[in-house]
Amino acid sequence: MIANKFTDAWEQRELGELGEITTGSTPSTSNSAYYSENGIPWVTPTDINALTISNTPRKLSEEGAKIGRVVPANTILCTCIASIGKNTLLTVKGSFNQQINSLTPHDENDAYFLLTESEIWSNTMKRMAASGTMQIVNKTEFSELKTKVPSLVEQQQIGSYFRNLDRLITLHQRKQKNRSQE
Repeated sequence: MIANKFTDAWEQRELGELGEITTGSTPSTSNSAYYSENGIPWVTPTDINALTISNTPRKLSEEGAKIGRVVPANTILCTCIASIGKNTLLTVKGSFNQQINSLTPHDENDAYFLLTESEIWSNTMKRMAASGTMQIVNKTEFSELKTKVPSLVEQQQIGSYFRNLDRLITLHQRKQKNRSQE
């Protein structure tokens, strides 16, 4: 349960103020030296199908990681072209293609809290894209998206609450799936 001891107002901030914004890139797929079975995850929009991601079918080699844009663990990935607003938390160091922007939170922000808020950004991005002729939210527009954030301690408690809730939901879904396969 989240403690009810917080009374400070949440501040409205732009995503670019909360962390480092990065747009992905694609090392040349014609150069097989850039890809490896044992490299770091390289995320595409089709790989984003869960709240967190730590593994992908395609991986960058050490050589590919020098060309691609690599971000640390606890970076939020958000699709910004075509299938706008698919979000995930990268739980390991990884890279991603140019259809994805990322937010690597500064130390004074909690990654899982921001992941839970990313649904709000997604809805805003979808509205922005719908008003344009092409479904795209560029890096500048992504950086300028506004969200509200509480203190770090409150972010951590809220993030922890939702992380535990999400784990519980996943556990129950697995149990249901196992029962239905019996």
